[in-house]
Amino acid sequence: MTILITGGSGFLGSSLVRYFRQQGADVRSFDLNASVDPAVETILGDLRDAEAVAAACAGVDTVIHSAALISQQLGRPQPIYDVNVRGTQHVIDACQRHGVRRLIYTSSIDVVFDGRPIRDGDETLPYARRHLDYYGTTKMQAEQIVRAANGQRGLTTCILRTAGIYGPGDRHRMPAVLRSVLDTGAMIRIGDGSAQFTHVYVDNVAHAHWLAAQRLAPGSPLAGETYFITDAPPGNFFQFFIPYLEALKIGHRVRAIPFSVAWGIASALETRYRLRPTEKNSRVPLSRYVVASTARDFWFNHHKAARDFDYAPVITPDAAFDATLAWATDWLADTSATADQSATGERR
Repeated sequence: MTILITGGSGFLGSSLVRYFRQQGADVRSFDLNASVDPAVETILGDLRDAEAVAAACAGVDTVIHSAALISQQLGRPQPIYDVNVRGTQHVIDACQRHGVRRLIYTSSIDVVFDGRPIRDGDETLPYARRHLDYYGTTKMQAEQIVRAANGQRGLTTCILRTAGIYGPGDRHRMPAVLRSVLDTGAMIRIGDGSAQFTHVYVDNVAHAHWLAAQRLAPGSPLAGETYFITDAPPGNFFQFFIPYLEALKIGHRVRAIPFSVAWGIASALETRYRLRPTEKNSRVPLSRYVVASTARDFWFNHHKAARDFDYAPVITPDAAFDATLAWATDWLADTSATADQSATGERR
C-alpha cells in the first residue's frame, strides 16, 4: 500500500506516518514542513495550491487527509475556509485525477456540537445547525464534499471523527495547560467538575486510520460512512490533566470558575468582536466554544467503528499515560532550558 498523509509533520500526522511505516506501508508526507522521519519522502506544499496537492497524490493508492487549520479565532477568517474546505476539494480533485482508490478524511467531533450537552454520542447525531466556532463549520463542509465524492470517478471515501487527541508530540492542548499552570500556579476549571469529555490517545487514532485503510473499498461497509474514534471512558476535561501535574511535581491549586460566569465573559468578548470586528478583537482568551466544550457533557462512543472495521484501542490508558508523561517530562525540561537561556540573555 502506498500512502499519502497530508499534514505528515504535524502532531497526528507524525503519528500516522510512524504507525503506517511500522505496518509496512510505503508512506509519503505532504505538508508545509518536512517529516520528522528523514526516511520518509516529503513533498512540501500548501493545501491551497491545487497543483502542489495534485503532484503529491500522483502514484499513491490511498490518501489520509489529516491536515487542517485549527483555530478558535472569531468570525469567519478566510484562511480557515481556504485550507479546510477548498484544500479538501483540492485533495478530492487530485485523487480523482490520479486514480487514487481510497480517501480517508480526518474530521472532528466538533461537527455535531452546537453547545448543548452530548452524552454517549454516535453517528446518528445530525450536524449542528449553528456551530460555536468557524472551525467546526469548515470541518462539516469538508465532510460533506468528502461524502459526496464517494463512488465518483473510482474514489471510495470515509470519514473518521476524532475526539480530543493527546499524546507525545502534542503542540497545543497539553503545552497550553502546562504553561498556564506554570505561569499562574493554578489549574483553572470551568464548571463544577461533573461534565464528561472524550479524550483519545494519538496512536489509537493512527491505528483506527490503518484499519480503515485496510477495509475501505467500493461496496464495503465503510464506503461513504462516518465514524467516531474514541478509546477510554470519558472523564472531566480539566481533571484529565491533574495526574500529569502531580507526576511532573508541578505545584498547583484548582481555581474553579462557575459556568455562568465563564459563559458571560465569553459572550461579552464575542459581542465586542461583533460590534468591532477587528483582528485584535477576534483573538479572545475565552470563547463560548471553549466554555461549552469543557464544562458541558461532550462525549461519544466508537461502537460503529468496532462493528464495521474491528476498531479497538491498542494502547491502554496506563501505557498512554506513561508515554505522554515521558514526553511531557522532556518538553518541560526543554521549556525550562529555553527560559533559562532567555533570562541569561536578558541579563547581558
